[in-house]
Amino acid sequence: MMNLGASVRVYLVVWAFLAGLMLVSVFLSEASVLALSQGALACVVLALSTAKALLVALYYMHLKFDRHLLAFVAGFPLVLIGLATLLVLSSRLVRL
Repeated sequence: MMNLGASVRVYLVVWAFLAGLMLVSVFLSEASVLALSQGALACVVLALSTAKALLVALYYMHLKFDRHLLAFVAGFPLVLIGLATLLVLSSRLVRL
């Protein structure tokens, strides 16, 4: 049987990381003192949001403790989204 105190501690640590990432995202999107372009700022906020989504999927959706095949099934659409995004962004680089 798993130690309940350790389990609660893990969830609280993950929650603290999620709260911290959310605060960083809000600060970055509201702070105009940073010398970042809108595109760079959007990429940073999207990267932080991806990290938050992974933490939620791994710990609160319990994918960390499930079979690797289930994690592959959950992660494969993310690969497809990434490839589609790269395809769209590459069309901006090559003007036909």
